[in-house]
Formats: sequence, C-alpha cells, structure tokens
Amino acid sequence: MNEFLENTMAYMNWKEIKAAGDKKLPVLFPLGVIEEHGPHLPLGSDILWSNYICKEVKQALKQKGTEALIAPSCYFGVNHCTGAFPGSFSLKPETFELVLFEIFGNLHDFGFTEVYCFNYHGDPQHIGSIFNAIKKANSELDMNVRFMMEEMDLQVYNLNGTEDFLSVFAPQYKMEWFEGGDISEQGLLDIHAGAYETGMLRYMYPELVNTDLAKTLDSYSLTYEKLNQWMEGGNRTVEVVPLGYAGNPKGYEEVSSIAREVIEVQVNAICEKIIV
Repeated sequence: MNEFLENTMAYMNWKEIKAAGDKKLPVLFPLGVIEEHGPHLPLGSDILWSNYICKEVKQALKQKGTEALIAPSCYFGVNHCTGAFPGSFSLKPETFELVLFEIFGNLHDFGFTEVYCFNYHGDPQHIGSIFNAIKKANSELDMNVRFMMEEMDLQVYNLNGTEDFLSVFAPQYKMEWFEGGDISEQGLLDIHAGAYETGMLRYMYPELVNTDLAKTLDSYSLTYEKLNQWMEGGNRTVEVVPLGYAGNPKGYEEVSSIAREVIEVQVNAICEKIIV
C-alpha cells in the first residue's frame, strides 16, 4: 500500500468522488515538502506527518459522526531556508501558489467547497504561498478553504487568529509534558529535525528514523541571532546548521514517550473546528 495514497481520494473511483462532492463533504488536504531533515530523518518527514494527522483526524471525525475525505498529498512546495542542501526540492513561491490554486479549483469542480489544509513545513515563503492561494480560492471560487494553525504558532507568522483564511485550534496540553528536558537547551530554538520532530516521527514512523545516529548528534539548537541567519537561506543556512538540522535530535526519546497523548489532544482540538 502506498503511504501517500492509501485512504485518500486516490483509492476512490470517480462515481464515489461525485457522490461525496454532491454531499459537500469536508476535504482534508495534506501539505508539506520533500526536504532534507538532517542525516537521521527522511526527506519526506513533513508530508509524512501531514498524512498521518489527516488520517487520524478523518478517523476521529468518523467516530464523532462526521464523514470527510483526504485529498492526495501535495508534497512539493517552497524550501527557501534549506534549499542549498541536496534533497530539498523547491518550487518558486509563485509556482507553488498557482499549483495550489488550481488544485483548489479541481476540488471546486468536483463539488467540494470546504477544505482544510494541514501543513507541517514552517518555511515562511512556503506558508505565505499557501495563504495567498487560499485567499484567492475563497475570493474567486467562493470556497471555504482554511489553513489549520495551532494557536501558539500565530505569533510566529504575525497573525492574530481572526484571519478568514485560518482555522485556529488550541490543544489543551498538560504542563508536565514540557517540564523536563535538557537544561542546556533552555532559551534555544529546536525548529527543524531536532528533539520534537525526531521524537514525533519516531512514534509515527519508527522504521524511518535512524535513532542510533540521532543519539550521537550534537545539538544545533538556534539562538535568535542564528535563527535570523537560518532564515536567509542558501549557504547562510548551511553555515549555521552544517548537518541540516536545527535542534537537538538526541532528545527525541522524551518526546516520543508523550507523542500519542500529544496527537490525541491535537486531533480532538482540530475536530472541534471541523464539526459545526
């Protein structure tokens, strides 16, 4: 079975799609990129994560009495920050925006108007292109496309949460989940293929994570000054994270131990935004 296609529209026939479109069922749309994630994680980490969450959400919605579909993944996007590393496929922002808009147009033509975008790739240019495509689809196609964003991430992108292209969810995390950790990491930023991402991927796709290697990797968590350099992209990013990860991979075990609980809390919060 193909991870990117199983349990999505790709395994349905056209009459099933028409019937679902006639019902105006909500569509879950996994977004991400194919991008380097250090020497210990696969290039597909972001889109694998999106796929996993979409399938969890679909199942949870079904248990709550709401039917939904998953669109085939869009796993090409913008990799400005990590674009200098081999394996980071990157589209121009305007290209990516057009591709997304045309996909939204396809969904509209199939009868779907309610689309929820799930994205686990934080490159600002990538995010901006998604926002632009969503706003264009909502305006020109009279759709209701939303970008699923966790409340705690709003400030990262200078958003206030009232934007009509967002669906903001607020998981109720337990404080004790975040009370441990390496004290030497306090005040530093673990943003790419570090403890959190490695730990979550280790739970979701254990066969794809090289934990033996992760345990040997030194921390490359970022200061805010180094974050600014990371954001420049190209060789400037390579200078600050020569192995391609910005975080502390060896801290993955603690994250993996709470991953199931974290996912359940997130999925429940997401379902609350989709069920109306």
